[in-house]
Amino acid sequence: MSFLQKGADVAHKVVVTGLFSYACYASYQIGSQIQEHRRETQESTKQEHPQKEYIQTLREKADEDYSKYYKTDHRDWYDKDDNSYLKNAPRANRPGDK
Repeated sequence: MSFLQKGADVAHKVVVTGLFSYACYASYQIGSQIQEHRRETQESTKQEHPQKEYIQTLREKADEDYSKYYKTDHRDWYDKDDNSYLKNAPRANRPGDK
């Protein structure tokens, strides 16, 4: 009986050790995949934004309007039918626009 019990103890230790080592290996694989994904996303975020010029134009217009905020010698209102301010509005570069 003791021979079978020792064999069962050894088999149990082998199974537990194997399951533990598999869990460690799986967590290592998942961790390496997470690190690889982080590296790829960091490299892709360094690429230039597709509408970078448009966003920069908006920032420049906002800075220009902010610099005029406290000046009282400029006209900052428009008539209802006056659409001339739309000519200076920034527009995104679209494929169909010229």
